[in-house]
Amino acid sequence: MIKPKKNILNAKGYDIPLFAEDYEIKLDLNENLIGPSPKVVKTLRNISADDIKFYPVYGDLIKKIADLNCVEIDMILPTNGADEALNYIIQTFIEAEDEILTVNPTFTMPQIYAKSSGCKFVEVPYQEKWIFPIDEFLKKINEKTKLILITTPNSPTGEAISDENLLKIIDNAKNSIILIDETYTNYTGKSYANLVKPHSNVIVVKSMSKDFAIAGLRLGYIISDAQNIEYVRRISSPFSVNVLAAKAAVAALNDIEHFEYVKKQVEEAKKVLTEGFKPYCEKIYPTAANFLCVNFGKKAEYIYNKLLNNGVKVKFFKDTKYLENHFRISIPSPNQAKKVIDILNDRKDLIIFDMDGVLVDTSNSYRMAIKKTFEFFAKKEITFDKIQKAKNQGGLNNDWDLTEFLLKNEGFEIPKHEIIDRFQEFYLGSSENGLINTEKLIISTKELKELAKTYELAIFTGRPRKEALLAIKQHNLEKIFNYIVAMEDVPTRKHKPDSWGINHILSVIKPNNAYYLGDTPDDMICAKSANIKGIGVLPPQDKSEELKSALQNEKAMLILEKTNDLLKILGEIEKCAKAG
Repeated sequence: MIKPKKNILNAKGYDIPLFAEDYEIKLDLNENLIGPSPKVVKTLRNISADDIKFYPVYGDLIKKIADLNCVEIDMILPTNGADEALNYIIQTFIEAEDEILTVNPTFTMPQIYAKSSGCKFVEVPYQEKWIFPIDEFLKKINEKTKLILITTPNSPTGEAISDENLLKIIDNAKNSIILIDETYTNYTGKSYANLVKPHSNVIVVKSMSKDFAIAGLRLGYIISDAQNIEYVRRISSPFSVNVLAAKAAVAALNDIEHFEYVKKQVEEAKKVLTEGFKPYCEKIYPTAANFLCVNFGKKAEYIYNKLLNNGVKVKFFKDTKYLENHFRISIPSPNQAKKVIDILNDRKDLIIFDMDGVLVDTSNSYRMAIKKTFEFFAKKEITFDKIQKAKNQGGLNNDWDLTEFLLKNEGFEIPKHEIIDRFQEFYLGSSENGLINTEKLIISTKELKELAKTYELAIFTGRPRKEALLAIKQHNLEKIFNYIVAMEDVPTRKHKPDSWGINHILSVIKPNNAYYLGDTPDDMICAKSANIKGIGVLPPQDKSEELKSALQNEKAMLILEKTNDLLKILGEIEKCAKAG
């Protein structure tokens, strides 16, 4: 196999979807969702065969850009999007021994391009969200700092650098390139193209994706000293900007009035989202761009899934350092913004599912793993009936604990970590090829989708999160459940029958009414402690009167022979709930 150069081996590329995604409202990539000028569409419709059979020429485009930015035409270089502009600049000016300096978090592509050059990429984290860390930033400038990257407004944080801070950086880095990425700057009405003439080390990069809505055509450009532009031309592709993009860009720049309309729409929709998000989030950060940076705290995963499952996709950073539980949300039209808030405000009754024995038949997976693990250490057989009886005693929802209990009952003191390792070897296998692959859904995806039309659906399981997510992916349940609480999410000594897990779900979702479907007495105790209705389910491996009686003794509102009976008795559930 052919390997790339060493600098690329540990690099991670930017993931993009291969096909158009089926979302009604797509808010994850900061496109201009209002759309391009009608003049752009008209121009594209009038493209002729002669326009596309020759290589493009850029004179009209370059002159238009130069006039708008009050510079000469030899100070402009059109590029295939702003990404190509950033790459060209790094490849032109940066050596392996150089350093690039920027803040963290910020746009990720420059770091990817820096990897290929082999230079050192230095990031200064924000000390306070999201206030430019000017003092710490200035301290990091040294003789190796060849390029300083300032993205303003910054993505994903949304704030614009102040004139004062930018000038401090320029004054303290006279031997460095000051690269100002102005991808979103047209929304602020503030450009730093005026700094290019007095400072030959300043390079401005612009894009026409976020403002003029031609992201699909890929058009960006560089503004800098003519000598800098000439250097960049030496390594750039001569015709990387296609003729469609060039002509569309001229049409867009000839209709600044349309962009003013876009800005008004964005500001109106931003107000709708800002007000609507307040009951659900911890912090909405001021933004000068066409997106919001919002911290949804402990509700982030639920909010993300609820929006996604209702046709709205946003950018969820989840576990990204400094951005944990933050969303970056593109600003749509005002009508679309109202739809987003309506989705969040749509409160339904909640059904919480236990996973094993309720959603998924684990009689040949977890139960078999218990049996095999016990028999491995005990060197003798154990029946499934004996395993089930121990389970029905309560207090043993965790199958590792149950296996340990069964071994101790037979006089075997096996270290817990050895039990877990052997159990996981049977259950997951060496590469997820173990007993987990025998699991089948008890209630069909179609039936769950039907339930999801009128109920919020969540999962509270004793499974490790990895195994819960594997089952969800394996059975195509990703777009059905809005929230999952797994083993690691629950504090020590707060597992079932403690009601912490259910109470946590209720604190996040805040439903009108809630029900918990479980297959053990502990599940019913858990529901009862959380003051919600428990619905008992007889799992595939135990339809006994003994289990039915145990569930009834713990005040199960109803007992289902199988989970998919739930669809048939929803009316009965509602009647029981009203009766108290």
